[in-house]
Amino acid sequence: MTTSPIVDSPVRPAFYLHPVLWAVVNLLVALYGIILKGWNLQPIVFLFWMEVIFNIISALVRVAGALDSRPFWQTFGQKLFFLLGGGALGIAFILLTVTFTYKVFDGGFNSEGFAGIQYQVYILALNYGVALLLHYFFNGRYRTASPAGELMPAFVYLLVLLAIIMVITQHLLPKFPGADHVLWTGLAVVGVKFAVDWVKVVVSRKP
Repeated sequence: MTTSPIVDSPVRPAFYLHPVLWAVVNLLVALYGIILKGWNLQPIVFLFWMEVIFNIISALVRVAGALDSRPFWQTFGQKLFFLLGGGALGIAFILLTVTFTYKVFDGGFNSEGFAGIQYQVYILALNYGVALLLHYFFNGRYRTASPAGELMPAFVYLLVLLAIIMVITQHLLPKFPGADHVLWTGLAVVGVKFAVDWVKVVVSRKP
């Protein structure tokens, strides 16, 4: 029995970047805002919302491209099912994320803290796009990936991340309302997210 050419003919990237760099770039973008621009929690949480959206979009693109070692049309029905379900679940998850982290805006919206934040959003979007291309399409992983196998881990990751962030923003921050504690809470949010991102990369690299 011969192996499917879908598996035998992976696309090799022209260059290689370690997947951990994805997590490092996410961390540096947030640290830049906290340390150099003096961000409070509002822009940090906003970036967190954007990353949730980027994660969901990335997961849906992975589902759409997953071939499961079969020709495209043989997986079309399966992918359509997971795309519709994943899209609905993604919208619900975004609303849930905003609802459970919106507490940082209770004291009013600080527009000054958001000056120039669009550039950080562009960098994050580029980071997610490059990671998706290099570590999913260009290395041929999409050829053997299954739609379910690409969708479910993404939502498990987001669920774990949201649960941890909720503890910090809803329970830790109200107990320590001072400016210094807001800074440390922001660093805690960024640090926890980096740790979860790192674990995600390590787990995803296991065969």
